[in-house]
Formats: sequence, C-alpha cells, structure tokens
Amino acid sequence: MTYSTPFRRFAFAFGTTFGVFYVVALAKDLALFTVFPSLGVVLAGTHHSRDVADPAVGFLAPAMYWYGWAATAALGALMVGLVAASLPGHSVRYVWPGWVWAIPALSMIACIYLTLPWFRL
Repeated sequence: MTYSTPFRRFAFAFGTTFGVFYVVALAKDLALFTVFPSLGVVLAGTHHSRDVADPAVGFLAPAMYWYGWAATAALGALMVGLVAASLPGHSVRYVWPGWVWAIPALSMIACIYLTLPWFRL
C-alpha cells in the first residue's frame, strides 16, 4: 500500500468527525432513512410508528434507526474528510494529534449517556 498524505488526513478527519456527527444524529434523531425489517420497508428520513398510526404498531413493526444514524454521520464525516484531504499540509500542522483518540472516546461516552433511557437505568 502506498503512503499518501492527503489520504492520511482524510482518514484521520473522517474517523474523528464520524463520532461527533453520530452523537449529533443520535441526539437530534436525524436519520437519512428508517428501516422496518419485519415489513421489508425502507423510508427516507426518520419515521416513528406513533407518527402514522397507533403506538401499538411500534410493537408489530419496530423501526431500526441505527442504519440511518450511521449513514448521516458517514455523509457528514465524508464531507469533512474531503475538505481535510484538499487542505495544504501547512494548514493542519497545528492540529493536536490527540484528537484522533480523544474525540471518539468522548463520543462513546456521549452515546452511552444518550441511550441510557432506552434501558431504563
């Protein structure tokens, strides 16, 4: 595999910002699409069963938002990664390399905090 500085900047920017965008997508419930696996249906955007029909429909046709949240975060991180790859090398010289591990770790803590109500802890 060849070493490429723009690819390295892209990978570090994508990996770092994916966690941030995932936390935002989870907190704001921003999914590019919603999957209803029991029905075999994929709908664009975030759709809750209680939005359309009786809340009991959520039991019969549970929705999966994770795929949509991950796609939202990946799309945002892709944009940031492409911008980072196109920047000249001297413009990113003063970015602290510790963000590569610190931001994903903080994102995991935020995701745990945001999902605690689902488990009623």
